[in-house]
Amino acid sequence: MKVIDGHLHVMDREWIPGGVRTAWARQALGRRHPERRIEDVEPNVMVKQSDPTARLTVAAFDKCGVAGGMIPSVDWTLAAPKQPGDLTVDEMLWHYDRLFKETNKRLAYCAGIDPRHPDSRERAERTVGIEGCVGFKLYPAAGWSIDDPAFSWLPQFCEERRVPMVIHTAALGGDPLVTPNSRPAALVGQMAKHPNATWIFAHAGFEAWWMEAVDLASGWRSAYVDISLWQICADRDMEEFRSRMRVMVQRLGAHRIIFGSDIIRGPGEDEDGSRLKRWIDQVCSLSEAAGGKAPIVNSDELQLMMAGNAERVFGLDRWF
Repeated sequence: MKVIDGHLHVMDREWIPGGVRTAWARQALGRRHPERRIEDVEPNVMVKQSDPTARLTVAAFDKCGVAGGMIPSVDWTLAAPKQPGDLTVDEMLWHYDRLFKETNKRLAYCAGIDPRHPDSRERAERTVGIEGCVGFKLYPAAGWSIDDPAFSWLPQFCEERRVPMVIHTAALGGDPLVTPNSRPAALVGQMAKHPNATWIFAHAGFEAWWMEAVDLASGWRSAYVDISLWQICADRDMEEFRSRMRVMVQRLGAHRIIFGSDIIRGPGEDEDGSRLKRWIDQVCSLSEAAGGKAPIVNSDELQLMMAGNAERVFGLDRWF
């Protein structure tokens, strides 16, 4: 069984804008009572999820039998007030181009595009032709709306140039994000105008909007969902996970479901690849009967989900 992680991240603490790190620290304060001090929390943000050379990620791939992966890089540069030392968009993209080359082309990426940048269209033109860049990652929750007429060039550009768009569609996020901007329902206006564009619902609406994502994606032949983050559901309730996947396969077909993990690996976060291995096994078990119910997919359909669809949508079979 060939496996491609169609949605993972390789990051370093210093790649995250300072304002976003501070916001994530504020989120953490609200998860305990009494609250801690933000100056005690912020220095720990993303420390356990830092793997700037992808050494741990490649080692996990080798251990789990994963051929390669696709990183949907995120442009968070306008999501919070800029701070000294923040990387620019181009500096971030340089890191992902470097990772593609240094991992012997096992880590392709989608370039993060925030259309609020005055030079965003020029950047789109430049990056779409770079080897290793296989599409764009859109993150409307960073503070912009895909329905804004000022940004209508973006889905039109992607439709005309056949550039797949990976769009964050999870309610998870919070401070400082405007999460409703990433609801699947927020995308359908532009989807109706650009039915031939390739839309990938990242996280398939996990978790609050999963049924909405499935329902809406089913109406466009070139809409896909990736199931990154869904291991949270599988770990909590495998029967519920199988039930949801049965619905997804029935509505969309296995040929429009992309395996992904959304794991951000580092020292202390899936350092040995065990979480990834467990998730692969959970998805592969969909081809087996369980609880007196028939398998959800056959072996050919499972292979599409685990690698074939990512290869086709992103052209990854050029490298792995």
